[in-house]
Amino acid sequence: MFRNLSPKALGITGRQSEIIELALTYGFRGLELDIYDFAKRVGHRGLDHASRFIRSSQLKIGGFELPIRWRADEATFKADLEKLPEILGFAVAIGGKCCHTHVLPGSNELPYHENFELHRKRLATIGDLLGQQGVRLGIGLLVAPAHRQDQQFQFIREAESLVTLLKSIGSDNVGLMLDTWNWHFAGGTLDALRGLGEKGIVSAYLADAPADATADNLSEDQRMLPYSDGPVNNLAVIALLNELGYKGPVTLAPNPRCVTGKTRDAIVQHCGNLLEDMWRSIGLARPVKAPATVAAAAAAAAAEDVGA
Repeated sequence: MFRNLSPKALGITGRQSEIIELALTYGFRGLELDIYDFAKRVGHRGLDHASRFIRSSQLKIGGFELPIRWRADEATFKADLEKLPEILGFAVAIGGKCCHTHVLPGSNELPYHENFELHRKRLATIGDLLGQQGVRLGIGLLVAPAHRQDQQFQFIREAESLVTLLKSIGSDNVGLMLDTWNWHFAGGTLDALRGLGEKGIVSAYLADAPADATADNLSEDQRMLPYSDGPVNNLAVIALLNELGYKGPVTLAPNPRCVTGKTRDAIVQHCGNLLEDMWRSIGLARPVKAPATVAAAAAAAAAEDVGA
């Protein structure tokens, strides 16, 4: 497994070259890709130009959002499905191997069983298409009550139900997008993760919550960076992923408000150190940071990008 940086999760912005420099400077080995922004770059300047900094950095692509409106009406779904291979190709060209999406916990159109069947069929179709380009699909859930407010029909908001959906899809190319915050408050356990195995977990996102948080009073602004006394046992999850031989990205995913007021460098440095401490706590070797020459090259690229 490798430490992955998600600028969106941390609320940081900047030129692509600047974000890459931050990732390399503070020991990250992967970068979450904004697939929509990257596709626009490709459209404007071509793939070689859009990918030049990522390629030279040697960073892994630690996931991207599934770029399709798969919950929409049938016509929209089919139209997006036809466009999916092209945009996927952009991500694959720079090493993208996994993407993710969420199951919404409610619907105003379909009761539970009809909605389940729609999810099963569409996600299986998407998984097969992704598999043709060597990309895996991770599926996560959303637990906070606000996500199901004013919804006529309730849907998946428990870990066990999500696992049932994954098994019903029946594809090795489709697995769990493990978000420890949602997983914990959805009743997910370490044993359930162990049952999925390394092949059943596509990506891992870490967050904690206040000590008094419950599934009934939870809100997205309560997503916090992992800490030792929090209710979400992120360290145990990391240890289990290591035990299973998981090789995918591990990404800190708090609410950006929890790091408000700090500079980009301070945020990324703190997150890099936090992940390093977790690595060492479970007996893993300290991650080797990028050679100074690589970080220097990224800094030079950032300067070049500003002048372009």
